[in-house]
Amino acid sequence: MQMKAHKDEKTGTWYFVVSAGKDEDGKRRQIKRRGFRTEKEALKEMRKILQQVDESTYVKKSNLKYVDFLENEWLPSKEVTLRPVTYRTYKSNILNHINPYFNNQEMERITTVAIEKFYVHLLKQTGLSERSIQDIQKIIKSSFITAVKRKYIAYNPAVDAGAPKVPHKEMNVWNLDEVTKFLKSAQEDKLYIAFLLALTTGMRQSEILALRWKDIDFDEGILRVRQTLSHDGKVLIQATKTKSSSRTITLVSRLIHELKKQQRINKKEKIAANFDYEDNDLVICTSSGKPLNPRNLLRSFYRLIFKADVPAIRFHDLRHTVASLMLARNINPKIVKEILGHSDIRVTLDTYSHVLPIVHKQTASQYGEMLFGSE
Repeated sequence: MQMKAHKDEKTGTWYFVVSAGKDEDGKRRQIKRRGFRTEKEALKEMRKILQQVDESTYVKKSNLKYVDFLENEWLPSKEVTLRPVTYRTYKSNILNHINPYFNNQEMERITTVAIEKFYVHLLKQTGLSERSIQDIQKIIKSSFITAVKRKYIAYNPAVDAGAPKVPHKEMNVWNLDEVTKFLKSAQEDKLYIAFLLALTTGMRQSEILALRWKDIDFDEGILRVRQTLSHDGKVLIQATKTKSSSRTITLVSRLIHELKKQQRINKKEKIAANFDYEDNDLVICTSSGKPLNPRNLLRSFYRLIFKADVPAIRFHDLRHTVASLMLARNINPKIVKEILGHSDIRVTLDTYSHVLPIVHKQTASQYGEMLFGSE
């Protein structure tokens, strides 16, 4: 096919018209481009467009704004596949961080460099956690992949965008003496059972606050992790973080005793509240049966840390403490993985690699004694 550009005698610029097959309705489709200064420039652009048409990568120019695409197309399409808590997190990140930054920018004008600058902005200016920044990066990558599939843009600028390394928060754990000291200090607190659950089962905060009495089998001495509480404490989610998070944990005798004690307390509160009681069958709840707000748990936690005079750590570090103490006492990493509900044993080994040298040394020593006795 002969490529030919035409000169507009009125403006002195060059233009071209090429055939691009047929549209969805079977009508002939043409692509027009005007305003080229020279014939050479017009022919160069024509060759580029014809190649895109031939490779089915041609994208019709649009003025679609990135924020409109996110809110009106990408996010609604994810609602059916994401867990409710994840959907709300993504929506919050879009409204509070992505939209304000990209504002009214058109999708096709957002470059790889622009996305990299946004990642740097997140790291240096927002003070967001490592997890939040990673969530936002997932939104950016996934949304541009979708935009390419829907022919809004020809190229995905996010695919080559380098993300700066987010400083990993250092894991802080208690030793056995500190755990004992804290539990002793917390023994008379009304939320003692929550801390005892955390330090004997390694359960996540969201799992502890969603634990129901029907999830506990006192005869077998086990509990089953089956649901979670949202971060804002308003929604009980009938699902766990991942498939592997749905698990069964064997209870220590002290915990069984304290759970039965808590059950008696809950029954008394239910009777006292009468018709005002909202029965969610929760082990840990307010005096009216409603889910406990996670912030209230944390307030008690940090107050008790000060009272016990132990190092300040995050509530999530109680989970790390359980795993570290177990591994340091030669409990099989596979068992630890199952107790914590990790999806893969590699997650367990990578997360607690700092404990493994101690475990290896102890194992070698014990094996040596088994073979040769104490020398």
